[in-house]
Amino acid sequence: MKEFAIFLMSYPRIYRQPYGAYLFVDKCMFGRQMERELAISFLLHAEPPGNEKFGVLPIVGPPLIGKSTLVEHVCYDDRVRNHFSLILLYIENDLKDEAVTTFRDNCVIKHQNVALDGERLLLIIELLGDVDRVAWKRLLQSAERFMTHGSKIIITSRSEKIVSFGTTEALRLNYLSKEAYWYFFRMLVFGSTDPEEHPKLTSIAMEIASEMCGSFIFAYVVTTLLRANLSARFWCRVLRHLTEHRKKNLFLLGEYPLVDGRPRYVWSMAKTRRGSEDIKFFICGDYQKRPASHGEDPKITAVDLLSGTWSAMPQGKFELLSWKSRIPPYYIYTANCQFVRRESGLTLTK
Repeated sequence: MKEFAIFLMSYPRIYRQPYGAYLFVDKCMFGRQMERELAISFLLHAEPPGNEKFGVLPIVGPPLIGKSTLVEHVCYDDRVRNHFSLILLYIENDLKDEAVTTFRDNCVIKHQNVALDGERLLLIIELLGDVDRVAWKRLLQSAERFMTHGSKIIITSRSEKIVSFGTTEALRLNYLSKEAYWYFFRMLVFGSTDPEEHPKLTSIAMEIASEMCGSFIFAYVVTTLLRANLSARFWCRVLRHLTEHRKKNLFLLGEYPLVDGRPRYVWSMAKTRRGSEDIKFFICGDYQKRPASHGEDPKITAVDLLSGTWSAMPQGKFELLSWKSRIPPYYIYTANCQFVRRESGLTLTK
């Protein structure tokens, strides 16, 4: 309890207790309270009279770090919803093909407050790819057609280029500290159970957490696997696969890519469970995200792949359901996966 109290002391006082206070770990945002308050402060700050420029807040961070989740929780806050008459969302790979006349039509309405006078807007731009200054200037020209004084823009991307687009200092989302990530991982795997009652499992869990590279999605997937089998022997097997994971990527691919879209080997217990020593799985390309309501979910999940518990052995290329978020904006994360047998050779394509 002492370390929990110290952890909380590093965060500012909460304006109110929202559903996303981040300590219901499995169903709420975790560890971004300070960033959330900074973003809200930017949105509520009044622009000086006569300032014709829109306030722009860039949010930069690596893939799957929680940029969309942070923005969603900011937009859900009552202070923000009572300040802007309209909140619009634009999601694309880039802005290159966006026409000035159609930009507004390609935005999704996230919130509308008809009780507010005027058209003070909040425009959220989520870029999955890169962006250049020419495309950005074209977007601003488009925004000037429908955004009035006091409107604000939040733009998120993995690219450092958007930092120069801001009218204020960019928010940079980094991986959690080792201590904070361990607390997050421990809560996922043990829940309300006191870890001190299971010292051996706790020791193994600490080693597993250190192999997660700070990833939220990996933590959700692996802890789901661990909770299904509370055996120290099973947890040790998971740890062994994780520690060998980096070595096998280096051996098979000559590198250990994490987030740049290059193919990477994915460990699986399938060979030990099914006696298939020569099968390997690879993720080809970047993870993709989409709203959970758009289309059917892939049949095979990451937990199925790691545990080898699928109903039918996947063949060739298939879509993998990496994770289905339980918190807003309720995205599902998928990846293109490829099944390779040793005798077929190693030819990977996106």
